[in-house]
Amino acid sequence: MRVPEFLQGEARTRILQGIALGAVAAVTIGFTWGGWVTGGTATAMTAMAESKGRMSVLVPMCVAQFTAADGALAKFKGAGPYSRDNVIGEYVKTVASTSMDYSFARACAAGVEAELSKAAPKS
Repeated sequence: MRVPEFLQGEARTRILQGIALGAVAAVTIGFTWGGWVTGGTATAMTAMAESKGRMSVLVPMCVAQFTAADGALAKFKGAGPYSRDNVIGEYVKTVASTSMDYSFARACAAGVEAELSKAAPKS
């Protein structure tokens, strides 16, 4: 069986180079513009989406628990912007069996600030 002429010698080298270059271009374009991600990135994105979904449910519950505590709002208003999450952690330890961590306290503090800004009189 005779091999076609375009698969012999210099032409064969050029075809193989073209295939390799095309594969590299496809992978590069796929990862930069095509939205492809590695398995580790996909796992991290899934964990972040799960956390955001949980927070969207838990933060309003945390805000309600915090505002119901005696003296919590006064201490929150008196605290500096960087220590408000610590004030949240003092008054609310768990919400729906989820313990308070740094990111949860931050989200809850942002929720309390939003509630306070809604309740503030408009001038």
